[in-house]
Amino acid sequence: MKKSLHKLLAVLTALTLLTGCCTALAEEAETTADTLENHTVTGVSFPFLLQMEDADGAPTESEMKLYFVDGGDIPYVALSEYTQFLSNLLERHDKKGIVYETGSDGEGELRHYTATRPDNGSTLYVFPDKDLILFSNYNTFTQSVGAKIMVSTMDLPEAETLSPIKQAVNAAATEQTGENGQESPEPEAADAEDSEAVEETSEETTVSSMFALKPGMYLNRAGDEIALNLADYQIDIVEADGECYIPFQTLNDLLVSDEYVYVVFTGEKIIGAGYNCSFIDSMDAAPKHDVSEEYARFNFHELSLLLDCKYGLKPEHNIESFGKFFVNNPELFENLISSNPMKSSLAIANLTYTFFDDLHSGFKRGSYLYERNATMESSVIRAYLGPSILNYSRRNAIYRDARKAVYRAWVPGYEEVGDTAFITFDHFTVDRKDYYNPSIDRDNPRDTIDLIIYANSQIRRENSPIRNIVLDLSLNGGGDATAAIFVISWFLGEADIALRDTFTGAESNAVYLADVNLDGEFDERDNVASGYRLYCLTTNSSFSCGNLVPAACRASGIVTLIGQTTGGGSCVVQPCTTAEGAIFQMSGNKQISIIRNGSFYNTDAGVDPDFRLEKAESFYDRPALAEYLHNLK
Repeated sequence: MKKSLHKLLAVLTALTLLTGCCTALAEEAETTADTLENHTVTGVSFPFLLQMEDADGAPTESEMKLYFVDGGDIPYVALSEYTQFLSNLLERHDKKGIVYETGSDGEGELRHYTATRPDNGSTLYVFPDKDLILFSNYNTFTQSVGAKIMVSTMDLPEAETLSPIKQAVNAAATEQTGENGQESPEPEAADAEDSEAVEETSEETTVSSMFALKPGMYLNRAGDEIALNLADYQIDIVEADGECYIPFQTLNDLLVSDEYVYVVFTGEKIIGAGYNCSFIDSMDAAPKHDVSEEYARFNFHELSLLLDCKYGLKPEHNIESFGKFFVNNPELFENLISSNPMKSSLAIANLTYTFFDDLHSGFKRGSYLYERNATMESSVIRAYLGPSILNYSRRNAIYRDARKAVYRAWVPGYEEVGDTAFITFDHFTVDRKDYYNPSIDRDNPRDTIDLIIYANSQIRRENSPIRNIVLDLSLNGGGDATAAIFVISWFLGEADIALRDTFTGAESNAVYLADVNLDGEFDERDNVASGYRLYCLTTNSSFSCGNLVPAACRASGIVTLIGQTTGGGSCVVQPCTTAEGAIFQMSGNKQISIIRNGSFYNTDAGVDPDFRLEKAESFYDRPALAEYLHNLK
């Protein structure tokens, strides 16, 4: 154990890419080593209210203990207790709870505390004397139990690998299918043991039931050991009475934010809410006041740590560290470090809209510590909007007006013009858990998966005239990755999804198959990859998942892109909080990529079309566009 830890400490010394604040900031306060005798730690229990989505029922209520050091006001948690809180949170977040084993060992410079996952062996090491945190493998420490993909996001389906037996049965079934898609006589029954392997074992159908991972087609490349020197951020780890205490916000930023859960301590209670859940607004009932100078500095330094770890576009923005970045922008720095929570909150709006200006980053609401004025906040946000955001809005309005001139208030999701089918949607949405329900009216699809199921049935119907298929993403601003994967699998035959973690350097690639015709099999009847001419219509407004799908189409070599260069947006949205309770989001550390020659390349610069359309009205003159495609060589 000691030899291993000596090696880890050597790694700590070598790792410099995560050092946060530059010398100018570090000189503002002295960081001293913690000893058992230095601190008095006081524990207080608070109500913990959790609601994962908007609902009529009351939130789940429990209790959580926070700790305060030497009479200060910065909330800490005991590592051994926090791991249980994290496990319970994941369990209530429709994920399998993670079991952690905590302990302590060593002496002198190697005295440390650990949290380990027995299911995969990944460990968090905490060295209080040095204010150091080390993850042996951050990605496996935070992933779902049993997850096959190392780098993943909340909205990727947790699909099972398609077994070789089931593949063989699917292939046999496809061979027995006639040209019009009608079933021919049943193939011979498989052996008894094979039948058991193919048989569905779960009575419950979910969105994940519609997906399978193609066997042998996913890979995981582990990233670096992550060493965080919290002393660089003037964040103290405290040891007292045989327990290790870490700031509550620090662990929330590192371990909870990826779960799309906002957790905020209001001074009276702890509130947890899912992404876009309005329950988070209940924290506005908390008392209003400025914060202490100590708390304001902690709020600022913790924000620097969060951004250094989780902002995915640091290289693109030429940001080496956020400590240095803030010092170089003194007005922003002075507001972020202010004891006035309104100033520090609105500085987040300035940071995300003016300095980041990347469309995924944005301010959601200010701290609970001041009387918020929605009109004032909206006015400030408008003043902070950067050129990329304004240009995107202007271009979007041009194409939206051009489409409205043709379609007025409503655009059909599925439309046939001669031998061309147009599939149009502006957001990737997943509204239901069970798409196998036959009672759903798919003639009026409400979400993306329903729309694709309906389009597939119409295109493949008997005597269908369709020869060309156009995926119209001209005004698609992104949305749910599960829906995007479903679309890609239907269009291309399979969805090749690559993700890179900019925080750790880990990379994952997986190939998904989708059961589009809802027959429980994954075969050629679930896609239109062959037998049709495929097109994708894009503009500068095709952003995020609206950029991912054209990038996949470009990589496939079987789809012709028509229109304008897409708007980019390769990083998955990262929900964030500050220690003062401000809520924002940013381009996170999970970066959607395309693999070429074994290397991962992000798609933030957008995807160029094969054929350009210069006039906005040309995108929505569908008779002319269908004729153009009919004659396109």
